[in-house]
Amino acid sequence: MGRKIWLAHALAVIVAASFAAGAVAAKHKAASDPRPKTVTRGLDYFHARQKTDGGFGTMSATAWVILGAVASGERVGSTAWTVDGNNPFDYLQAHSHEAAATGPDVDNAPVYYARAIMSYVAVDRAERVFVAGTPRIDLLAKLYGYQNLVDGSPTKGSFSPATSSRTFQAVHTTAWAILAMQALGENQKDRFALAEQWLATQQLADGGFPAQAGDPSNCEDTAVAIQALTLAADGALDPAIIPAARQYLRANQRADGGFPYKPGAGTDAWATAAAIQAVLAMGEKPDSADWMVGANTPKSALGNLQLQNGAYQKKRGDATSPLPTTGWALTALRDKPFTTFPRSRPPALKAFVFRPKIESVSPKDGTRYTNTHSVLIRATYTDGARGTGVNPKACRVYVDDLNKTKPADIGQHSLHLQLKNVPDGLHTYRLEIVDHAGNVKKVARRFTIATPTTPPTPAPTYVPAPNPTYTPPATIYPTPKPTSTPTPYTTLTPTAYPSSDTTVTPTPYQSGGYPVSGVPVASPSPSGGAGAGSGGDSGSAAGFLGGTLLAMLPIGAAISYLAFRRREQALSAAGEGKVLSGGGSAWERLKGALGKSKDLVKPAGR
Repeated sequence: MGRKIWLAHALAVIVAASFAAGAVAAKHKAASDPRPKTVTRGLDYFHARQKTDGGFGTMSATAWVILGAVASGERVGSTAWTVDGNNPFDYLQAHSHEAAATGPDVDNAPVYYARAIMSYVAVDRAERVFVAGTPRIDLLAKLYGYQNLVDGSPTKGSFSPATSSRTFQAVHTTAWAILAMQALGENQKDRFALAEQWLATQQLADGGFPAQAGDPSNCEDTAVAIQALTLAADGALDPAIIPAARQYLRANQRADGGFPYKPGAGTDAWATAAAIQAVLAMGEKPDSADWMVGANTPKSALGNLQLQNGAYQKKRGDATSPLPTTGWALTALRDKPFTTFPRSRPPALKAFVFRPKIESVSPKDGTRYTNTHSVLIRATYTDGARGTGVNPKACRVYVDDLNKTKPADIGQHSLHLQLKNVPDGLHTYRLEIVDHAGNVKKVARRFTIATPTTPPTPAPTYVPAPNPTYTPPATIYPTPKPTSTPTPYTTLTPTAYPSSDTTVTPTPYQSGGYPVSGVPVASPSPSGGAGAGSGGDSGSAAGFLGGTLLAMLPIGAAISYLAFRRREQALSAAGEGKVLSGGGSAWERLKGALGKSKDLVKPAGR
């Protein structure tokens, strides 16, 4: 029982997962653009050519872009078609239609007015046809000014840009005028009927229509004439006109499925677009077996003329007038003949995302690096499944406003750039992802390098060696011997001479070796009498001063030492009470010598 319950739960999970996957797939399928790439790439090209004034360079080109974009499900008044607050309709209203109709890029004024009227209807501003441009003019009135209404004239009802020659481009001009009147709802007026009647008379024996009387038939004017003539009231025209014109087109269809302007020439984008519309106007499908040549169809032939940037060539190798050519091609590829469009507009589709989309980018804004000076910039992107695709050669990478595109590795879906030795501080990088049409997606991010700062190791500083300072050798003073206390001398009793009663004072000493008699001299001491103290002080001062004065010189030290030794020897002899040769004791002689040198060694001021 438990096993059955487990299997039931597993089956339920599988069913739920399958349902969820199907729902997601259905969501993505519903979200995908229903328009073919041949159309979305053309829209890509339009967006890349739009100016800041909302237009596309000229009034004529802008009218064609409006027709092609609206036929493709776009609404040119939306934000997707607004640049700096201006859209294509704003551009038409801000400029002079009359100046444009007679300008260098227009060779047929009434055809220009006809397409301008159709573009106003396409943007759902038909009421502005009568107050169009700056200065304001009535576009329909201007168009009617080129119609011949002279009774009895062989060209009555026709439109021609030249009043002196009513046949100049009359077929071409009249067909476009009829389509403009149809768009504006003027198809019930006499002017409309007169134009239809005259145009029908211009069919040649081969079933085709020329641009003007005297010229051979061509596929472009034949296809436009078919559209115009299918609008005639029932029974107003010969029913054989349309089948004969159809046969002309079919006879001149090329092997690639396209149509030339003239028989035998190469596939022409204008002729092929007009032929697709003519087939639709006749109630047929251009992809049907009746209009296939092998596996090729008119639409495939037209798609083969599209360039990588999304624009359409008029002929192989002829890229003149790319905006009008692309506008007409998109209108035909979206199955919109001028018999119903722009009077009846197709439903609006979600605006085509024309700029490349950034899917991921790193470093993220505000990233902070604290342990490296190496940064890897990466990005992934796409131009959508139906765009012209990213053009790696046109993409750019900037770091701190310096172009770093060359060292970057840039592909169709991703790029990366390795930065090394990035200094500390705030840095900015910018990516410009560009598609083949020229649309640019810009993204800018900032990052900071903030590695921990370590004190730099100071460079060795040269410190000159100090000049040697002379240091005199230490003065070696002799260590004085301990002062010895003299041994008391034995007092000798002098011998009395019986010569007389007179007392005789003994002589301190006698020569000739006689014994010494008299009172012995006491040894000097620091606390002695005045004579002894004076002699001792003088000797100490002399020794101290002499040592101080001579301390700087070795010879002074030697002299001090010798004087000290001499004094010590004298003191030693004096302590013994000896009588020296020549008379007197050692002590008496020492006092005499010190007395003589007292003035020499006594410091000033004492």
